[in-house]
Amino acid sequence: MAAKEAQVQEPKDVAARRLSMIIEQYVEARKRRFGFVSTDQAARVIRRILKPAPSDPALSDRKLDDMVAALAVKNGLPVFFDRGLRGPAGTEADLNRKEPIMRAPTETPDVAGAVDAILSGQTAQLSMKAVISLLRERTGTKRSDADLEGLIAKKAAVLHVHLSQSG
Repeated sequence: MAAKEAQVQEPKDVAARRLSMIIEQYVEARKRRFGFVSTDQAARVIRRILKPAPSDPALSDRKLDDMVAALAVKNGLPVFFDRGLRGPAGTEADLNRKEPIMRAPTETPDVAGAVDAILSGQTAQLSMKAVISLLRERTGTKRSDADLEGLIAKKAAVLHVHLSQSG
């Protein structure tokens, strides 16, 4: 008889398992259709589905975000921590409001490919500043100079191209 009682799950275990299943289903749906997860949208959808009983332990926004983000990252999805950008979450009117579908940010042009083209097509020695200037002109990238310098330095090393230090 004691073994049978041990198999019965505690209500908090059932609630935790249900929550993890809902999060898993949400992440899988986002993975198939959108390729990213928004913590704000996830919280709104999950809380709407969950409808916790008064006896269930309270689930903080941060804990929910962490659970969603951990599973999304485990599934190879980028996570946008955007809670609070649209105001407080959870009102029924907000959940039913028709909004444009959130899309992942558009990718910038192939900056790495442009670096390859610039470095492999040059016969004269270029400075780092000149390569960055050419790169911005060709791609319109808004990436920081430091980020571009790192990319250019790596590509130059791989292609055995020496860049001058002068501007």
